[in-house]
Amino acid sequence: MSLTGSLYKLSNEELKNQRKNKFSELESLKETADLSYFAIDLLEILNKFSGLGSEAVGKIIQGNNSFSPEDGYIGYSTSEEVKKNKETILDQITIERFLEFWETGEKENYSFTRPSQKAFILEYFQNIKDAYEMAVNENKALIFRIG
Repeated sequence: MSLTGSLYKLSNEELKNQRKNKFSELESLKETADLSYFAIDLLEILNKFSGLGSEAVGKIIQGNNSFSPEDGYIGYSTSEEVKKNKETILDQITIERFLEFWETGEKENYSFTRPSQKAFILEYFQNIKDAYEMAVNENKALIFRIG
């Protein structure tokens, strides 16, 4: 299943202003990564095979905090939360480990590990890891817009 969405990096002060303005100025931000493809598939695979639990896994593309506009979902994490999520969640799941999860899923005929989508989901996961790496290196917060 695919969704539409974007990931934005910004300073904690910019995040504070976005929250104050109820995220009405998201269009002024530059997209850091695309959350459009296979978000549900990625979350389901990680939730089933990583052993990290659904709450931890959900933070990867939903953030630590949320705001619910009428037309979708906006999640966000401060720079401190982004760093913690990277270190405690994403750094625990290397691409090699993710491939192991995928292979296990294929053997079990798990519906979210269809061979035709493997390359897309791997690239998607790598893009998310790269976005977190950039955000941590630049001490930035993240906003996740889905829907």
